[in-house]
Amino acid sequence: MGWFWGSNKNDPVQKLDPGLRDYLQSETPDKYVPAPDLKQPTSTPTPPPSSKPESSDPSQPEVPAQSLYQDGRYADLWKTYKPPANVDQSSGVRGAERVIEKYKERGDTVQRAAMENCALEHEALTLCFQTGNWRKQLESRLTMCSAENGTFSRCFTTQSKFLQALGYASSFNYDPEKEERIQMHADKLYHQMLDYEERVKEAKAAGTEPPPIMSLFQPGQSPKAPKTTEDKSDLALDIPGGESIPAGFKPSKPLHTLTPHERELEIRTFNSQMEQQKLYAEEATPFMKSQTDARTKRQEVAVSWFGETLGKWLS
Repeated sequence: MGWFWGSNKNDPVQKLDPGLRDYLQSETPDKYVPAPDLKQPTSTPTPPPSSKPESSDPSQPEVPAQSLYQDGRYADLWKTYKPPANVDQSSGVRGAERVIEKYKERGDTVQRAAMENCALEHEALTLCFQTGNWRKQLESRLTMCSAENGTFSRCFTTQSKFLQALGYASSFNYDPEKEERIQMHADKLYHQMLDYEERVKEAKAAGTEPPPIMSLFQPGQSPKAPKTTEDKSDLALDIPGGESIPAGFKPSKPLHTLTPHERELEIRTFNSQMEQQKLYAEEATPFMKSQTDARTKRQEVAVSWFGETLGKWLS
């Protein structure tokens, strides 16, 4: 389309310098060419080339499927590659890693199971802060729901100890059905302990003899009458199941302030922790042995260089 005040014959481009005109023509975009219709193939498609070339030279190492370069690049670096599934699981380093991972995971797993067993107590604590009129809620905030908070705290702490004493999440091979049975059994023992404490309170209120003590972990043993002595020494305390106080045992609270079943639980938890530490030590023994052998070799070299006193200190 021409200009309104002139004709196409008077093209202003023609009056430009030839060099500038050539430059403008070279910078002009290419003419648009529409793409061909993909619905009508013009030729028979050829199959894509194989991503893994067939090597005719048997001396060249095969490239594993994990390599990003299937054309043979870096094949010499991949020839010693081993998938994680083929790594020796009994090696020392792997054993030490499993111990560290299991130690970290067990605490979280036990706490999560204890929270599930104390779901009702936790719900009661939550409702204490959220329900009632403004006066009730103000009173709850002033007292921090001490009754409900105490019930939940004891449930969570005691359930965690029951789970540990029964060996919850202690095995390196996780079995969901076994762990669920242990979790349910821990909850059952906890409520059996609460039922016995309630019967003792009722007997004291009525002025009668308290019911006989029965072991929670060994229910087949014959129950025995509780002692009436005021002696607070450990030898005079009632411990159901005939449990003896192990060496190095340090309870969370003085034994004379605990109920008989709490004493039994404390000892059972301590023994379970000792067994767990033995299991960890057995799993990490190859790694510890390799570290000891390496240190011995370094020490021998240092002693040969600097003498016995300085060599042992440097190694």
